[in-house]
Amino acid sequence: MTRSLTCCYEDQTVHEAAQVMQQSRLRRVVVLNGDKRPVGVVSLGDLARKSGEGSLVHKTLEQVSTPS
Repeated sequence: MTRSLTCCYEDQTVHEAAQVMQQSRLRRVVVLNGDKRPVGVVSLGDLARKSGEGSLVHKTLEQVSTPS
């Protein structure tokens, strides 16, 4: 478990969630509502199923899978 929480907000776009994943090198990100309460988790698999954009998913997978 990590000490810091990386998250996105429920009103952000799929592209913004993917960007958070890429920058933090995470396959899953907690989704918060406007009150900063958790309402779900978005995963790389969710991006693949819901975005319909293979290039976005490919880029995100490449970023989170490349060793630092």
